[in-house]
Amino acid sequence: MGQTYRSSRNLEASTIDFINDKLKLRWSNVTCIKGFQRAYSNELPVITVRLNTSSFNKVELGDNNLLRKAQILIDIFANSDGQRLDLKDFIIAELKDGYTYYEYYIEANGTTGNGQVKRKVKDGKVNVLSFTDAPIDFNTEKNNLDKHDRYRHLLTLEVSTSKVE
Repeated sequence: MGQTYRSSRNLEASTIDFINDKLKLRWSNVTCIKGFQRAYSNELPVITVRLNTSSFNKVELGDNNLLRKAQILIDIFANSDGQRLDLKDFIIAELKDGYTYYEYYIEANGTTGNGQVKRKVKDGKVNVLSFTDAPIDFNTEKNNLDKHDRYRHLLTLEVSTSKVE
């Protein structure tokens, strides 16, 4: 029996799919993945996406319907300072106009609830409301850092799908 991802997972997966599709057109050997920890087991350069906080506002007074504003964190792990800057500018340019929001259908495996995505269906648009971008500086000589931490950058996006939840 098929299941669907909930809104949070759909938002993460839609963001990852969009970035990967754009990377394939302009970059070689750059991977975009879910989560943060997995970056350290991947070759550089790698980009990670994770949903951070969400805020919910009532659609109308006295109503239980909510509109979500979500914060998405995009970490860039680059090979050089120039690559870090180029990747962050590329991602901002591609995401600024928004991107397609998909609903993902999975086939569950056993009792864990984990499963493989079987299909995705367009279900609206992710609107990017704002960006913050910041280099990650550990105040340590770069040669003393893990290679993944030498040229890091964090993009913080505030997004909304304008979907009532």
